[in-house]
Amino acid sequence: MNEHSPLASPTDLPLDFEVFFQREQKALLAVAASRLRDRRDAEEATLEAGRRMYIKWERILAHVNPKAMTYTILNGVISDFYRREIRNSCVQPFADPPDTAYLQELRSCEPLDLALDELESTAPLQANSVRLRHLAGLSYDQIAERLGTTPGAAKVSTSIGLQRLKAIMTNGSCGDGEDM
Repeated sequence: MNEHSPLASPTDLPLDFEVFFQREQKALLAVAASRLRDRRDAEEATLEAGRRMYIKWERILAHVNPKAMTYTILNGVISDFYRREIRNSCVQPFADPPDTAYLQELRSCEPLDLALDELESTAPLQANSVRLRHLAGLSYDQIAERLGTTPGAAKVSTSIGLQRLKAIMTNGSCGDGEDM
């Protein structure tokens, strides 16, 4: 394979990486979609994370917790996604307006997105635990493996994260937080 080639053919991929990526791709995509909110951007970020994982595959395999390292790579790609797109001038200044059905579907997600963003700014482990558990549908064992913690810590992070999300959303929806 040419080092400067942007794409690797399936025959060039090591079998263990190919199996790993096929098995994890849906979960990686769900995490990316929960953070980027656009399916195409999430797919592109997942593929970019897969490319980076392929390059670092030996280091990932040598890591104490390979899945945690892959999710760290994905989180880095997601964090850099829009900045990179703007630098490359691939992002239009104004996106094409979505159809009304899509807006109706996402209308109820905006408060959750804002609350998750606020939670992530103060407690990223809790926000990621909630995303993986409730948006990606992973078990506590899978969450612990991806975040490099124990299943008990994943349960606690998810529980506290949900409590904090509820408080953020309740205070945000009631204005000044007074009882109705």
